[in-house]
Amino acid sequence: MEKTSINFAPATAESQPENSLAGWLRLQKTLAERSGISLAALSRDGAVIGRIENDNSICQTLRVDPSYAPLCAADCGTAYDRATQAGQCIGYTCHAGLSCFATPVDVSGKQIVILGGRAFISRTNYENFLDNYDELSQVRSGECLRNVSFVRPTELEQTSMLVISTADSHFASCEAQRALPVEAEEVPRGLLDAHLEIIRLTDQLESRKRALGQFYDFLRGVASTLDSQRAYHHVLAKFREILHAGRSSLMVLNEDSGELRLEAALGSGPESTGPVRLRLGEPIAGAVLQSGSPLLVTDVQTDGRVSHNRSAAYKSCSFISYPITVGQRKVGVVNLTDRLDGGPFREEDLSMLDLMSPHLALIIDRTEWHRRAEAYQRMSLTDPLTSLPNRRYLEDRLFEEVERSKRYGTPLSFLIIDVDHFKNFNDIHGHTNADRVLIKTAQILRGSVRAIDTAARFAGDEFCVVLPETDIRAAASIAERLRSSVNRTEFQTERDESIGNVSISIGVTSFGPACQSPLSIIQAADRALYRAKTRGRNCVSVFEELNSAI
Repeated sequence: MEKTSINFAPATAESQPENSLAGWLRLQKTLAERSGISLAALSRDGAVIGRIENDNSICQTLRVDPSYAPLCAADCGTAYDRATQAGQCIGYTCHAGLSCFATPVDVSGKQIVILGGRAFISRTNYENFLDNYDELSQVRSGECLRNVSFVRPTELEQTSMLVISTADSHFASCEAQRALPVEAEEVPRGLLDAHLEIIRLTDQLESRKRALGQFYDFLRGVASTLDSQRAYHHVLAKFREILHAGRSSLMVLNEDSGELRLEAALGSGPESTGPVRLRLGEPIAGAVLQSGSPLLVTDVQTDGRVSHNRSAAYKSCSFISYPITVGQRKVGVVNLTDRLDGGPFREEDLSMLDLMSPHLALIIDRTEWHRRAEAYQRMSLTDPLTSLPNRRYLEDRLFEEVERSKRYGTPLSFLIIDVDHFKNFNDIHGHTNADRVLIKTAQILRGSVRAIDTAARFAGDEFCVVLPETDIRAAASIAERLRSSVNRTEFQTERDESIGNVSISIGVTSFGPACQSPLSIIQAADRALYRAKTRGRNCVSVFEELNSAI
């Protein structure tokens, strides 16, 4: 082996074994910091010599938990015996899904075992851990995920080989130093090569750790919002930042229609304008989600998977289309294009997406469930024929406004509206055209009231309007305007034949000494409506007039 002369501090033969181990522990710390994985030296009884470097936060949590400590002891606790019996480096995956290696090392005729890894090498292992250990509060809160390592299998294998060669070179050089005069000490070139290899890996691994740290910090922030557009735009902005993409978009699958719809896009270009929908199997995003495999294109001009018509849409030569899934269920697709440095996306970028996509899937799931819940709530409070709020919503709104008027002394008025002779429309023109009368009337009401007012369908051919900050005289004026607007409108059948003019009768009341509750307000307006009907319909009647007539 080629050797290079380097001067070391003098060491006696008696202190050499101890110093060689102490030197290894310092070197082990450097290896752990630079590689991003956990490393520990184990003695014959399986105890840790010194400390565990870059200890995994999952391991810290599980090995002190009464339910999981025995499993940890069965995995890493027996690593010394299994490695020494094998006489070589062994690899295994622990009960939490973390990949580890253990290699025996000779130290002056005695053996220690270097235990390393404790990292996830696949997205599946990480997802399984989150599912299988979700009863732990530290998992739900994210506390035990603060220092988790993610590496590819080849990276873990290369790192284990680096640890083995470094340890062998270190202890071999220490043995050689014992046999040489101090002034002639030499160090094998292999040890220097090992340190150079550490430096070579540093930038890549440190960059990955920083990016993941930023992403997990981001997740804690975005978890507080349930606004779908805000959450999705925040996610895409972070993906662009970490992967240096000029444009990014998110498409979410509608399981009912089997279509991908564009939910959010950042950056200029076709992705950010107009509605976009794709069916499963359609290029490019639909095909990616259907296959479940990501598409990494380094050069759109030469890649046969991209049509020439599509290649012109990209500013740079490379893009990624990545499927988002939860188990076997398809969720959506993330698209990243136009890398800012002009270069192609790489396999390392796919590895980052492998680590981030499970969290994105959970964000999409939570956001879509919240969106559906809101839609169902709106449906439960909306009249399906007219799309106005229904009676349930009206009563809640009226209650809120009555309480507000009591508290602040503000005026409040209320209208009940009835379509005159509505039964005749059913008898003459049929139910479908009678429904068109209700729909058109609802449109007139919606377009004639203020933003703070609430127009709702009360029952059958009756409508109501809540008028906050409105006294009885202003309410009567609004009611007359509504009556006139409906009466001037020409109503038509579904065949565009004239139904003729429609008239309405309106009862008006307001919050006051005689009407202190929602029920009393509704009853007073109903009495006023009855008076309007008895007066010949197509008119407005105010509850105050009834008081003076009684």
